[in-house]
Amino acid sequence: MNLPSTTFPDPYRAQAHRWLRFNLVGVMGFALQTLTLWTLVHWSGLSSSVSIAIAVLVAVSHNFVWHERFTWRDRPRSERAWRWLSFNASNGLISLISNVGLTLVVIRLTGLPVVASNVIAVISASLLNFVIADRLVFRA
Repeated sequence: MNLPSTTFPDPYRAQAHRWLRFNLVGVMGFALQTLTLWTLVHWSGLSSSVSIAIAVLVAVSHNFVWHERFTWRDRPRSERAWRWLSFNASNGLISLISNVGLTLVVIRLTGLPVVASNVIAVISASLLNFVIADRLVFRA
């Protein structure tokens, strides 16, 4: 009697590995973003909105470099400038809108501090960012 295989076909396994790499880079970028945000909020005197935007831009730049070299390392390196612009226009814009907008909404609704509210906003945008990066920015 043959039991059904519990392994996934290669394309699904490859995509699952890519999703894991994407999230590893995301965690590193999120740590950098959170540290940057905390530093700006506590030491710069900038508004929460401006601090969030700067922290997001720092993380997006960090993530692009790592995604290109780690998450999508199998993709061609041609058109790097176009890819960087596409990544910033898609993931960067989504991250800015969700981070600033959702963070401020969470603060107003829950009274949580800015950094804790930002955690909720980042998690909410991660899947959308992966799909757009995989299908548009780093497409094969």
